[in-house]
Amino acid sequence: MQRRYTDRMKRILIAVLGMAAVVSPVWAWGPLGHRLVADVAWDNLTPEARANVQALLGRESLADVSSWADHYLVGNYQTFYWHFINIPPDATSYNRDRDCLVQPRTEAGSRIDVWRDCVVERIPYNAERVGDASLDNSDRAIALKFLVHLVGDEHQPFHTFGVGRGGNDIAVKVWGSDKCGQWGCNLHEVWDEKLIEHRALDEAAWLKMLEAEIAEKHMTAGNGDAAAWAMESHDFAKAALVTPGTDIDQAYYDRNIGVVRQRLEQGGLRLAKLINAAFSKAPVARS
Repeated sequence: MQRRYTDRMKRILIAVLGMAAVVSPVWAWGPLGHRLVADVAWDNLTPEARANVQALLGRESLADVSSWADHYLVGNYQTFYWHFINIPPDATSYNRDRDCLVQPRTEAGSRIDVWRDCVVERIPYNAERVGDASLDNSDRAIALKFLVHLVGDEHQPFHTFGVGRGGNDIAVKVWGSDKCGQWGCNLHEVWDEKLIEHRALDEAAWLKMLEAEIAEKHMTAGNGDAAAWAMESHDFAKAALVTPGTDIDQAYYDRNIGVVRQRLEQGGLRLAKLINAAFSKAPVARS
């Protein structure tokens, strides 16, 4: 019995490692960027929403769970497609049939073709689940974790841009180096982490800067939806696109770091609006 159990665990481990080897990275912003979106959101929640978030997450904060969805991919590969959308570079609007993947074993336009697998549709899907009092609290907590992450993903410009798999296939140098870790240097990685890292601030200092800018500009979440947010990111990515081999230098950083700040700020404010709305209509049941 023990040997059969051990052999089974070995097979599972091999399968998991095999999946990890073929899945390309989908991270957006990196851990710091995702935490900052969550931090801004937390500071803009209503007291009622904060209490409900704590009821679902326990000792974890929004920032603590902000990268959870990336690790959920192992064994749940369909959710890989929830993190991004490949909108063609010359598109002027979101087109569901062109841009968003139909779920497996589902016919486009059929009765069950309600939610598709891209970030534009999985943001409202998870927001709806967070606000669904008929669901078990554990299911609402999972939806909240996805929502925190996916709103962050969509506000990273290259998570919506259909060129080179969101810039993953555009090899670049970063301040003269082509060594950027396991996946090498590419334009997607630049926007995930390298521009944020170059500012050389810790989480608290970054948050202080973002919130000062939000206050100074009187920024609000506005009335847009996930499709509109995706097109905003798409247009920023189009403006920031470079040719393969480009050296990402100080001039590129200076042109684009303001966009990074803006997208972190907007992502946090919009995430807060979604969470506030979800819990205002359906508070978490307490025993």
